[in-house]
Amino acid sequence: MLARRRRDHNSLVERIAVRIDDPVGRLRFLKIVEPEIQDRLKGRSPRRARFLLIPVLLAAALAGVILLRAPAKAQPALSPVRPAGPAAAPSPGQPSEVWEVEKTDSSETYSNGLWIDDRYAVPNHPRSYLAFPANRTDGPAVRRSDPAGVVFHTTESLQAVFSPEENGTLRRIGESLLDYVRRKRAYHYVIDRFGRVHRVVAESDAANHAGYSVWADEQWLYLNLNEGFFGVSFEAQTDPGGAGAAIGPAQVRAAAMLVEMLRSRYRIPAANCVTHAQVSVNPSNMQAGYHTDWAFGFPFEQLGLPDNYARDLPSVWAFGFQYASGPAGTAGLGVYAGAARTEECIKERASAAGIGVAAYRKSLQKRFERRFDEIRRLQTQPSEGSS
Repeated sequence: MLARRRRDHNSLVERIAVRIDDPVGRLRFLKIVEPEIQDRLKGRSPRRARFLLIPVLLAAALAGVILLRAPAKAQPALSPVRPAGPAAAPSPGQPSEVWEVEKTDSSETYSNGLWIDDRYAVPNHPRSYLAFPANRTDGPAVRRSDPAGVVFHTTESLQAVFSPEENGTLRRIGESLLDYVRRKRAYHYVIDRFGRVHRVVAESDAANHAGYSVWADEQWLYLNLNEGFFGVSFEAQTDPGGAGAAIGPAQVRAAAMLVEMLRSRYRIPAANCVTHAQVSVNPSNMQAGYHTDWAFGFPFEQLGLPDNYARDLPSVWAFGFQYASGPAGTAGLGVYAGAARTEECIKERASAAGIGVAAYRKSLQKRFERRFDEIRRLQTQPSEGSS
């Protein structure tokens, strides 16, 4: 009786197995399902046995495929060719195409619903910067003029209560802020309290938003991100002892559309959309985190981005900066967790090299000095175009 039941179900097993193209996956499927067949067939009628086997076969087939396709885990050791930390979320792919629908003298409208107010737009000097190979200590720099990423800021400006009764005050404060940002060429975009996106510095030009700063992706190291990265600022104030910058739902929605447009238009990697607290450095004392706006609490997920707080800090692993201690009540949150983990990686790298942590860090700092000198020497040379 058992033999007949086995013959009845062999065809079902074979029909599922032949649909698994990879021989390793097929073998895993057969190894998983065979013991289950033995157990389920004993003492069962043919109809009952067939009914009980269906979920077993489907689960085994899925297991064979999932096991085969499971991605390898990131290695925890620090490496300049692996800027992402071990806890970093996988970066999403490029967003769908976003295009300009309508342009007037004072505004632009885009296919994803983004509306940009151009009344405060001003030119600045054209973008031009050096990108350094992330996986080569002394590899040649490349002159570029295409934007590489986005740095998020808060304006840290005067705030009024966000309520209908304060509409007039909110508008006056916002207009005063935009006048100031325009004079300083401080950001490419400002998102006001009402969620309106204002273009300030032209996308083709640099803005004065990041100062001394460092970031990296899987291929390139970037220094002084005024030139290479867009600056996007929220009209908001941070609260170091609280839960982060107080921005409203309208600002989050507008930022999501703006980031989608910029990433679509310029092919910007999701990993290069980061906060000011992650990138700012002070070369005079070799400390990272010189500015702390958006040190924690940034709504990466709501903007369609991975949690980039989980990434190792390039200023630490590439150039030996030390991250300043976070404000009270924020230990282990946001960028501070990434900084602490990167410090541990520095210790591991120094041990692997057979030298002390201080000596290893000093060698990285000398690397920063060499790269910084290259920027100073070449920044006045004419650009050779984007790459």
